[in-house]
Amino acid sequence: MKMRVIAILSVLCSLLLGCDTGGGGPGVLATGRAPDFTLTLTTGEKVTKRDFAGRPLVLVFMAEWCPCSNESAPVFKEAYERYHPRGVEFLLIGFQDSRSKFRRFVERERFPFPAGYDEGDAIGASYGVNAPPTTFFIGPDGAIRNAYYGKIDDINVLVTWIEQLLDEPPAGAGGTGGA
Repeated sequence: MKMRVIAILSVLCSLLLGCDTGGGGPGVLATGRAPDFTLTLTTGEKVTKRDFAGRPLVLVFMAEWCPCSNESAPVFKEAYERYHPRGVEFLLIGFQDSRSKFRRFVERERFPFPAGYDEGDAIGASYGVNAPPTTFFIGPDGAIRNAYYGKIDDINVLVTWIEQLLDEPPAGAGGTGGA
């Protein structure tokens, strides 16, 4: 009985504290339109989801305190270097973190792509994010193609979903081709 109580408490603590350590996989919001957002970047500039229209977007929610976010950071930087020249945008959103800790995280990791703090976790809530890290792969048309909950420490996971985004026709392109 005592072991069962300990096991239940362990699961509850994991859920309450966040930081998804699982192997991830497609999540609840794996399809559908990506919610709109306005985000103030660490540079002070504001961006919206519309700023990324017509281009694939890798949207990742991370936190400085989360070991899985820290372990995932190098893989996202590598993917950015590989895919940004091919038109893929990346955006990092600080979630379930303090503004100052997230800023330190961004500075320490030297992310080469834009990053901003999710004040009150409102953007994360609109996407259904429960814990960092959570990643959304958004097509050029603004629809969520895949969602991954948990640590991504293998570049091949990102490559698979980013390549799928690149295989899609640009937003507004109609038809199936041919003469």
